Amino acid sequence: METVELLRNLRQIVREETALAIEDLAGRMNARFDQVNTWFDGVYVRLDRLETESVAIKGALRRIEERLDSVEARLQLVEGRLTHVESELQLVKNGLARLEVRVSALEARISSLETRFDNLEKKTATEAQIVELKQQVETLNERVAALETRH
Repeated sequence: METVELLRNLRQIVREETALAIEDLAGRMNARFDQVNTWFDGVYVRLDRLETESVAIKGALRRIEERLDSVEARLQLVEGRLTHVESELQLVKNGLARLEVRVSALEARISSLETRFDNLEKKTATEAQIVELKQQVETLNERVAALETRH
């Protein structure tokens, strides 16, 4: 009986020691799991913050893209208007060049008429011829003035 009782006591000791070891191991594992859970909680908080920031960044990017589209549309309008202004400016330059040629021709004609008038004065011209030449000069001066005011 003693052997049976010794075995029973031995089993009891092993059970108690095993139970203490398991309790100690369970306590350490629970502490580790608590630590791991704390880490996961921290990761979840960071992920939530990153997700919030991502949503904010996407919204800001969408607004920037919308403004950029608006700016591009306005830029296209301005470029179209600039092209129109450039073509109008070219037309004005061409018209001015034509006017300069015509004014130059008129100035040459006036100079020629003045020369002829001076030559006529030097000659013995009749009074009627002088009056007629003056009228022609006046008419040409009026035409020049009219051309200058038109352009």
